[in-house]
Amino acid sequence: MDYTELFQHLGIQAIQSGHHHCRPGWLQMDCPACGPDTGKYHLGFHKTRGYFHCWVCGALPLVPTLQALSGQSPSLILALLREAAPAGPIEPRTPHSGRLSLPKGLCALQPAHRSYLQSRGFDPDEIASLWGVKGIGIAAKLSWRLFIPVTYRHETVSWTTRAIGETNSRYISASQEEEKVNHKSLLYGADMAMHSVVVVEGPTDAWAIGPGTVAVLGLTVTQEQVERIKAYPIRAICFDSSPEAQRRGRKLADQLSLFPGETHVVQMTGKDPATAPKSEVKALRKRFLD
Repeated sequence: MDYTELFQHLGIQAIQSGHHHCRPGWLQMDCPACGPDTGKYHLGFHKTRGYFHCWVCGALPLVPTLQALSGQSPSLILALLREAAPAGPIEPRTPHSGRLSLPKGLCALQPAHRSYLQSRGFDPDEIASLWGVKGIGIAAKLSWRLFIPVTYRHETVSWTTRAIGETNSRYISASQEEEKVNHKSLLYGADMAMHSVVVVEGPTDAWAIGPGTVAVLGLTVTQEQVERIKAYPIRAICFDSSPEAQRRGRKLADQLSLFPGETHVVQMTGKDPATAPKSEVKALRKRFLD
């Protein structure tokens, strides 16, 4: 199935000609963010690169936009995307710095991994299906960790791992030689974000808040990540509650305030979003994401 057939399968009405917004190689449709059911065809989908761009909103993330257009679940859309092949050669949109090398010992989530996730208040099956998380069992270097893929346009281009036991190194990420794209040039979870984002530090924080949350994978925010965050019209910075994390969150908000859009700083009562009360997470989603 190519991308055109994917749109037909999802029941998304798109045109390729007959309107001044139509261009060769693109499918045009009404934008769910700025003009649903208007017949203005502001939103375009590139048939070989596989991404959305709106004449008004700019870049829009793939899965949430397909979900908004079709009303289908993210899990179904992800399954269909894995089957879909572009109608031509894929042109990379982000410079690739190397070749992806996955850690040894990858496996489905084992009882120890599942127990750890449950102890943190997560549903292991949901984390595996929605975020693509796997386990690492007995391995030479990274035994008994969660394997967390970092994706770009739904391709795994890097990864990080999270220990499930006591250790001084909670997160260990791919080295430059092990990744196709530097993970610190990307936003974890961006494939499931739409016009607004909540920006957090780590993957577990993103899991706790849910789709629409992006993680910078650490406390340091690179300039490449700032450039990606500023593309969203509404962004809420929700770093951990420690004084240093809050200081860095305010610094990031100051940087983003120079650009069009809204930037908010949010502090939760837990030490991080993953330990915050469910009521606060629900209120955060209602304000910025839902």
